[in-house]
Amino acid sequence: MRNPQVTVQQDSAIKLIQPAEVSKDLTILGEPIATKKQCVEYIKKNNPLPLIATTIDELVDTFYEEGIKEGVRPDVALAQSLHETGYFRYGGDVLPSQNNYAGIGATGNKVKGAIFSTPTLGVRGQIQHLLAYSTTKLPVEPIVDPRYEILTKLPAKYGKIKTWQELGGNWAVPGIGYGDNILKIHREILNMPI
Repeated sequence: MRNPQVTVQQDSAIKLIQPAEVSKDLTILGEPIATKKQCVEYIKKNNPLPLIATTIDELVDTFYEEGIKEGVRPDVALAQSLHETGYFRYGGDVLPSQNNYAGIGATGNKVKGAIFSTPTLGVRGQIQHLLAYSTTKLPVEPIVDPRYEILTKLPAKYGKIKTWQELGGNWAVPGIGYGDNILKIHREILNMPI
């Protein structure tokens, strides 16, 4: 990483401070740490032709808009999507046309999971799903996550999962190393030029 704490002006609405070291137990809720530029450049470096129905810049903007609106770290949610989709190459049960960047509802055995009509709704569904795991606060936007209500009926999970590490065994089953894989991608994003 760069300096111990670097203030980065991302655009007129977002200022962020990049810490010298990111905690291994990084919370799901919080401010972004990476810049939009770092996210865009990381995607372009790893897959210059992602299978998405929008541009890389627009998708990253959507993650930041939806994540900041709900208080979910957008840069780490994007890292989760990169992990879930194989850097937007897909190849599993979920198809690119589903705009399902987090495998919501895809449980294996050819179960395709949720279908979102637009990239924005796909990102919103993912952010709302993360919100349901991490807090009992209702989303700002109308709920589009088809599994949100299911989580509200699981008292051991609803609002109880605070860190990306804790998603292993909850979001992903069995989920061994799930949080580590997301945070590894996030660290690689943070190593991109600001």
